[in-house]
Amino acid sequence: MISASADASRAERFRGELGSGLVAAIALMFAFTFLGLVWLARDVDRGVSNRSAAQSIAFQAARSGAQAAAVPQLREGVTEVPIDVSAARQAAQRTASQLFGSYGVNGTITSIDVVGDKVSVSLTITDAGVTVTGKATVRAERAP
Repeated sequence: MISASADASRAERFRGELGSGLVAAIALMFAFTFLGLVWLARDVDRGVSNRSAAQSIAFQAARSGAQAAAVPQLREGVTEVPIDVSAARQAAQRTASQLFGSYGVNGTITSIDVVGDKVSVSLTITDAGVTVTGKATVRAERAP
């Protein structure tokens, strides 16, 4: 049998710990909430960064392709800048491949279209299950 004095000392010993479990639970809840917000911010930031990279890579690849002018026709004095289609496609492909490596992303070119004096490039970047698309069109022009 437990004496009254032992009961009283036990009550005094645990008197200050009545809310400690609640405090621990609240602290854990805030910690998990904070970690969730950090993860979400990182994930959203990666998506925005990849979208920007896709647009930039598509533009630079199209610009590179538009610089592949057909020089013999250009010397004849034509008004529209003629583009060597094969060279434009190769230049755009090479530029995009180099930039995928520089940006550290996994991407693929979906199309390279050369129509007249315009080069259009479409590509996709896939990262962590999220796919973003970049599209750009560049028009070749004569220098003034």
